[in-house]
Amino acid sequence: MAKKPKTVLSLCRATGVLHLGNYLGAVRDFVALSEDPNAECYFGIADLHALTSLTDPEKLRPATRQVARDYLAAGIDPQQSALFLQSDVKETNELFWLLCNVTATGELLRSKTYKEMSDKQPENVNAGLLMYPVLMAADILGPQADLVPVGDDQITHLEMARNIAKRFNHRFGETLRMPAPYRKSSIRVPGLDGKGKMSKSDGNGFGIAEEPEAIWEKLRVAYTDPARQRRTDPGNPDLCPIATIHRFVSPKDDVEKIEDGCRTAGIGCIDCKKILHGHLSDLLAPVRARNQKLTDGDVSDALAAGATRVRTRFQETVATVRERMGL
Repeated sequence: MAKKPKTVLSLCRATGVLHLGNYLGAVRDFVALSEDPNAECYFGIADLHALTSLTDPEKLRPATRQVARDYLAAGIDPQQSALFLQSDVKETNELFWLLCNVTATGELLRSKTYKEMSDKQPENVNAGLLMYPVLMAADILGPQADLVPVGDDQITHLEMARNIAKRFNHRFGETLRMPAPYRKSSIRVPGLDGKGKMSKSDGNGFGIAEEPEAIWEKLRVAYTDPARQRRTDPGNPDLCPIATIHRFVSPKDDVEKIEDGCRTAGIGCIDCKKILHGHLSDLLAPVRARNQKLTDGDVSDALAAGATRVRTRFQETVATVRERMGL
């Protein structure tokens, strides 16, 4: 008997252009998963979740489509995997409400994300932020996901989804599949400003489909070890974000030569950046090539097809949940 594929689901927020950190930390793994014959993949763009903090429709709509385009450019094949907008799956909202009725309020109030926002920006806390984990649970439990790729910041939300599923099954009978985290070694790509990880909000990175010339302009002025004021000053690659990025994208032999050259002042920072730029250009060349071929129609067609596929899975789950709850 053929092995039944595992259902894999991941949603990302509608943040706009995907940067190198997104690609190395998650999207590259998604592409590999999508090519695995033992995985049935659903990749969503969480535009409903984005409403908790982003309320300008003139920003949300293009940001949403940009993420979809970058996913396709990165190598997600819509013939193999479903790429969809969260808001296009109307059943998500119904399942969200049904699950609210088996979710403890105290558990939501103790949510790390909710507590952090309440402390840092109390004026921006809304009911949507409080209910965020239940909507995420609906996203996961609707298609009966087996595996959910998550980072450290989302693992508690996945655990809440598991608690909700467990509570529902205990009360109404075995209905919802228990999702498990899919985790690989965490990759934290530093920002080019040296102040933390690469992020869209800080503007300290570059898009995965940017032209090599544009990437070089950002690399050229990127932060390096402050001890290297002159070409002849020895440095410490452990303090340099450029050296760290080398470790993620460059061959091992090059990394060893560059780090030794940094410590002995045998190589200058500009030379180091030029070598990195070459490896980045090679790594991202297929992404740029696919991006150049994509049309707006290709993106729309992929999202429509993906929504149809995932809605079929959701409809089966919602029908069963409704029946079990007495509707």
